[in-house]
Amino acid sequence: MSARDIEYFTMRERQEREHAERSDDMTARRVHQEMAERYSARLRDIHVVGAPSAHA
Repeated sequence: MSARDIEYFTMRERQEREHAERSDDMTARRVHQEMAERYSARLRDIHVVGAPSAHA
């Protein structure tokens, strides 16, 4: 994944968390939080895949 992908997922995670905080509707808040978690998971996956091996 490229640096642009990482920037995009980081930006979208932040935006979804902001939308969740501003939402008055509990269902919408939950969906925004779930989306933020999905972006966060993608970022964790990128870092795990890109991490140097302990056996190297």
